[in-house]
Amino acid sequence: MILSRRSFVASGAAFAALPGRLFAQTAEDGFTVLTMRPVAAKLMEGDRPAARLESLSGEWPPPVLRARQGEELKLRFLNELDRPVALHWYGIRGPSGMMSISVAPGVDNAFDCVFAAPDAGTFWLSPVADVSRQREMGLYAMVVVEEKEPFTRLADTTLVFDDWRLTDDGQIEADTFGNLEDAIAQGRLGNWFTVNGSYRPKIDMPAGLVRLRVLNAANVRTMSLLVKGADPLVIAEDGQPVPPRQLGASGLVLAPGQRSDLLVEEGEESITLAVNLFEDIIEAAYLERKGPAVKTELPDNFALPPNPVSASLDMAAAKTVPFLLEGGEKGGMTGAVFDGERLDLRSLLERGMAWAINGTAGLGADPWATFARGETVILAVDNRTKFDQPLHIHGHVWQVIDEQPQPFRDTMVIPAEKQVKLGFVADNPGKWGIQSTIAERVDSGLITSFEVTG
Repeated sequence: MILSRRSFVASGAAFAALPGRLFAQTAEDGFTVLTMRPVAAKLMEGDRPAARLESLSGEWPPPVLRARQGEELKLRFLNELDRPVALHWYGIRGPSGMMSISVAPGVDNAFDCVFAAPDAGTFWLSPVADVSRQREMGLYAMVVVEEKEPFTRLADTTLVFDDWRLTDDGQIEADTFGNLEDAIAQGRLGNWFTVNGSYRPKIDMPAGLVRLRVLNAANVRTMSLLVKGADPLVIAEDGQPVPPRQLGASGLVLAPGQRSDLLVEEGEESITLAVNLFEDIIEAAYLERKGPAVKTELPDNFALPPNPVSASLDMAAAKTVPFLLEGGEKGGMTGAVFDGERLDLRSLLERGMAWAINGTAGLGADPWATFARGETVILAVDNRTKFDQPLHIHGHVWQVIDEQPQPFRDTMVIPAEKQVKLGFVADNPGKWGIQSTIAERVDSGLITSFEVTG
C-alpha cells in the first residue's frame, strides 16, 4: 500500500566516502543526509534533566528543511533507531513513490528521497505509522518550499508549536503509549508546551516585514493561538495562498498538522505568542525585534502567487462517493473489517483498532477506491463520531463544497456528528492515503487509501 516502498538507491561507493556518523550533512553526491537517532533536550524549565527524545536530523530542535518550488530536493535518510520509521510529506503534492517512505534501521537500508515540490508554501514531514509514539518523541520537521521567485523583502521566521505529556522529572510519559483509553477518546493530550522545541523561547525577529510560518505538531491538541503586539495578515493556509485577511482578536486556530503563514508589518514592538486554553491563557514564546524597521510598501492587492493546483472542479461530471467515519468513545460502532476479516467491536479493541472509514479499520489489502486521473471527486463525509475529525489527504488538496468559494487546503476539520462535502481533482497518479491527523486515531484505524490511475 502507501507505505510499501523501501529502497536503497545510493551506491556503495557513495557511502564509502561518508564519515562514520552522519546527522545533517551534505554527501559528495549532493544529497543532504539526515540521520534519525536519539537525542536529549530540556523541555521543562528549572533543574529537571533533559528529556530522552528522537530527531530526524540527530539534533535538537527538530530541523527545518528548505527547498525551492520546482527545483530538485535530494535527501538521504539514515535510521539509527531500533525500529523502522515510516514518514509522509504532509501537504506536498510530489510523486507517490516519494511522498510516503519507510526507512529500516541500519546504513544498508538508507533511503534516497528525490523530488521537486510543485507548490511553494509551508509543509511538514512526520510519521505516518506508529504515529502516537514517534511524533510525540519529536520525529518531525517543518518543510519550507520557497517561491520560485522569492519575496526578497520578507524575512522568514518558523514557529512549531507542540505539547508534550511529561512526567514530573521532565521525561516523556512513555508507559502510556498505546493506551486504549487515549485511542478511543480525544487522544494523547499533552501537559507542557514548547515552541521550536523549547519552553517559552525568546526568538529574534527582524524589525521589517516578517512572514511567520506556524505549524501545530501536537498529537491531538487543536492550538488556539493569540498574537499580542501585532495584528498580522493571514496569507496562506496549509501551504496554499489565500486572500489576505486580518487575523483579528480571535486568534489563529490550527488542528494537528495544520499550518498557517502570517504577515507581520514593520515595527519595533516585541510580540508575545500565547495559547488560549479558554480556562486560561499561557504565554508560549516571545518574538524580539532586532535591527532597523525599514518601511516596505506592499501593493493594495498583495497576495502570494497561486500554486499550480487543479482548482476547477467539474461538478457536472463529478464522482460522488460516501465517506463514513465511525468509532471512538460512545460512537455506536458495532464492528468493522480488519485485515480482511469482519470483527465485532470487542475483537477490534483487542487488536488496538477503535475507528473505521467506510466500514474498514486501517489500511485494507487493496485501495478503498480508484479514480481516473483528472476526475473530479466529491467525498460525502459523514462524521458519525462524537469528536471533531481533522482529515488529511495525501498528494492532493481539497475544498469544502459550499455556496461560497472555499480555499483549497490539505487538512480539513469535520465537526462531530456533521456531514461535509469535500471536493478535489484526482490529478496526481499513484496510491495515496486519507487519514486523521490525530496521532492515536490514525494508529487505531482512521486511515484509508485510494488510487489515481492514468
